[in-house]
Amino acid sequence: MKKLLTTILLFSVFFFQDCNKSNDNFSYCDGCFLSAWDGYFQGSGTYFTANTGDTFENVEVEVNIDNTYDSTLAINVKASTYISENFTVTKQNQKYYMNIGTGARTLDLGLKKNGNEYKIDGTLKLNSWSKIDSTWSVNESLTFEVFKK
Repeated sequence: MKKLLTTILLFSVFFFQDCNKSNDNFSYCDGCFLSAWDGYFQGSGTYFTANTGDTFENVEVEVNIDNTYDSTLAINVKASTYISENFTVTKQNQKYYMNIGTGARTLDLGLKKNGNEYKIDGTLKLNSWSKIDSTWSVNESLTFEVFKK
């Protein structure tokens, strides 16, 4: 009986060993044109507010990026009842990332590609300046992963 249980246990470990592994075959989209960024992305993220110290997991996140003129991008990041911010940036390179804003509002985006699929990993932060410490402190943050629809 003990041999049978050991065999079943070993088989179960071998059979289910890949269940929690991520099959993320996305790679950074260095050299992608501006059109790869343009569009509607949807996914989820984690929202944090320093006001209460609360963290909310699996928050629905939408990112809309419009190529409004030439190389100008209008970006809206929204987690409906938590946070919504708009940014405008000029992107004149084909790097896979954008770092937008300084100080009070920052948005960091990284574009990844897998075949014809695109995904953005990002972090949105709303900060405040501490005169005592002479540093920026995070008031609210949203880290997210969204996929182009």
